[in-house]
This record gives sequence, C-alpha cells and structure tokens, in this order.
Amino acid sequence: MRRAGLAGLGSVAALWLLLALASLLGLWSGPIAEPGTPFGARRPAAAAAEEKEARRRRFGSELRGAETPPEAAASRLLRPPSQTAQKTFRALLTLPGQPVEPQEGPGESGQEPPPPPPPPAAPAASAARPRWERPGARVASEPLPSSPVRGGIFWSRALEAQVPRGFSPSAAASWLRAAREARVVALERGGCGRSSNRLARLSDGSRACVRYGINPEQIQGEALSYHLAGLLGMQERLAPLALSRVEARGGQWAPVREELRGSHWADGAVVSLAQWVDNLTDVVAPAPWRAEAASASAGAPGVSLRRLQPLAAGELRGLSQAQLVELVQWSDLILFDYLTANFDRLVSNLFSLQWDPRVMHRATSNLHRAPNGGLVFLDNEAGLVHGYRLLAMWDKYNEPLLRSLCLFREATAQKVRDLHRHRNAADELLRLYRTREPLAELVGFLSEQQAQLLQDRIDLVHKHILHCKAKAAAAAAAAL
Repeated sequence: MRRAGLAGLGSVAALWLLLALASLLGLWSGPIAEPGTPFGARRPAAAAAEEKEARRRRFGSELRGAETPPEAAASRLLRPPSQTAQKTFRALLTLPGQPVEPQEGPGESGQEPPPPPPPPAAPAASAARPRWERPGARVASEPLPSSPVRGGIFWSRALEAQVPRGFSPSAAASWLRAAREARVVALERGGCGRSSNRLARLSDGSRACVRYGINPEQIQGEALSYHLAGLLGMQERLAPLALSRVEARGGQWAPVREELRGSHWADGAVVSLAQWVDNLTDVVAPAPWRAEAASASAGAPGVSLRRLQPLAAGELRGLSQAQLVELVQWSDLILFDYLTANFDRLVSNLFSLQWDPRVMHRATSNLHRAPNGGLVFLDNEAGLVHGYRLLAMWDKYNEPLLRSLCLFREATAQKVRDLHRHRNAADELLRLYRTREPLAELVGFLSEQQAQLLQDRIDLVHKHILHCKAKAAAAAAAAL
C-alpha cells in the first residue's frame, strides 16, 4: 500500500512538471496563437481582414500597440534584470499541496477569508452593520412573487431585486479617490495571497490589498478586467481597484520606506490597490456544476469534461430562493470569466479534478461571499492578457462552462449585444480605462491581437445567448 501511494505521488509530480514546462513555453512564445474555433464559425476572412486593418489604424497610436515588444512593457516597470527574466508561472494553477511559490495562506486569492467568527449580535443601528450591509442592502429573505425566469432565458426582475448589493458606484468612487490621495502608513504580510503581496494600512484608516505582479501582465490584466466589468455592468461584484506607482523617496509610499526595502519590490513598479473587505467567507460551486464536474472526474487522470447540460429554466424546480439568488450572480461570473479567459477561478477547480475528485465540493478559487451574501470576484490578474496568451491550454474548460449556462441577467445580455452590434469592445474598454485610471499609460493596453480576441469572445457569447433563446422558444412551442 505504501509503495503504491508513492508511485501515485510520482505520477502526479511528473504530470505537474509537464504542465509547468508547457506553461513556460507558452509564456516565452512571442505572439499569441490563434485560438481554435470554439463552437461557432468565425466571420468570413474578408470581413475579418477589413476589421483587422481598421483596428490597426485605431490602435496604432494607443497606449501600447502590437508593435511594442514585451521587453519594452517590462522596462516601464523598472524591474531589476533578475526579475525581468521571471515568467508568470504561479497561475499554472495552484494544485492541492503543490503551491507554485511560497504562500501566506491556503490559496492564491487576492484576499483570504479569516477563520469563521462567532455569530455577531444583531446590529442596533446601521452604523454597526458590516461595510457590505448598508441601509437598503438587499438580502435574500423576501418571498418571490412569481416565476424566477421570464422570456425563457432571463432572470426575473423580482429575483434580481433580491440579489445583495455589492460595491455601489458612488461608494467605489469615494474609496478610489481616498486611496489615491492617502499615504501608505504600514505594510503587513499575510491576508492578500502571494508572499510578494502586502496588506496596506492607509492614512485615512482604510486598508487595501497591494498586489505586486511577478510579470507586468498580471497588474495589467487585473486593471483591465476591473474596467471590463464596469463596461459589462457587473463592476459591483469586484472590489474597487486603483493603480499606484511605488516610489520610496516621496509621495504616497514615503512612510513605509523601510518596509519597502524588505519587500524586494522594484522602485517605480506599478502595483494594484484593491479595497479590503472584512469577514469574507469561502464559496462552493452551486450544485448544477458541482454534480456534473464530480461525475466527469471518473476518468481521471487526464479528465475529459463531457458536455455540461445547460442550466435552463426547467432545471430550477426545487431550488430555494437563496440558491436562485446565488445562481443569478454565478451567471455573471461565468460570462465574465469566459470573456477574460480567466483560468484561475472555477477553471482552477475543474483542472484539479485530476488529482482531487472532491475538489468541486471545496471552496472555489478567488471567489468569496461578503457578509450580506453578495459574491466578490477577487484576484482577476489572470484575465485578458495572461489568459489570452494561454487560450489553447484553458479554453477546453472555459468553453464548456459557458455552454453550461442558458440563464442570464437581461442587462448583461443587453451589454453584450451592444458590444457585438457596434463591434467596439476594445474601443469602449480603452475609453473607460483612460477616463477612470490615471496611471493607465504606465501599464498599457491590449495589443491589436488581444483586442480582436476580446471582440471575438463578445461575439461568441452573443451567439450563445441567441442559441439559448431559440432553444427556450422551441421548448415553449413544443409544450403548447
């Protein structure tokens, strides 16, 4: 028995090493490989060529064009030569018991939940409530007056009204303004993921998770993902995020000059500051995905996910209101992670089924629940830039997840439809990014090819929504 166990560990280690080498090859390769056609035909070649030329004209003089090599982007952050040679290796996926780099906590989450506290006494006034449970916050406690679905594929307005509020635009804008003006008065280890990250205490009394990227792609992806969420109307699910340039000699970082010396951060590096949220708890994937993924793991090692059955209106019978409210938020999460090609959340769990058949019954990576029940999408640095580089490796997980969903927030579907119709996803993201992030030019924007990939994924999501709508209409007609 002991000998068999050691052999199993050896095979896991060998498979992990092969994946690590594949990831490094992907990172060292120059341009992003053209992804395979997912589950819809691409546009005609002539139309694609015409749009590519138009995009080249638009993006040629933007923050960072396709001609700018990765080395030039890296030099902007003034990293030392030893750090420049490092690649983004950590998110090959945090495997159980196999962290890619030293961890301060159990996972790579941008903010780790504390141990469960004892049940608090009921607050006597709004001032005593948790930060996420302000007056007027929606809590899933009222009965739903009607069906949870309308039009066959959209969550009902009554159900959406029960979804707990996240970070309101006004509260987020207020925190971002204060965070950019405040001075960092202390840096602490722990609570914010990787050992290179820090928990910052600001002069206004607030706290923020400071993420220092191993690679410029990580900070760039984190910032662009945050603003894409704004473009899609789901930014309230992400903690407010601002960029800051680390300068020990003065300004915002002067009070922590000594702490910076021990952090091994490069002077002049751009980091992200995300608002700290108290009392976050872990989130397990809802039963529809959890049960399917568990059954798909029977062939491990080398898990091959069979096609997931779409979560449609007919699958909601017997679910409680609290479960329905959570599914509304998960529908946005799955669309968001597909559009950004983020492989460091639910995809991370699916990938780990090869080693842990029960992983879908455990906490989902980089997803937490706020005290009022709202989900928080943390640590999005694998999105867009880094995720697009590794599409060939991870889309075999992201695409089945997208196909597994046939219920949507109507507002999200409308945003996707508009971006598809006007074919301006990258243009709108750039406009929003420049308007709301003062340090946008230091970090740069998507390359021409990455911008096209974003538009392609928008188009595919829109096509999938239309497919779900047609199926729902056919089912309704057959029931008559």
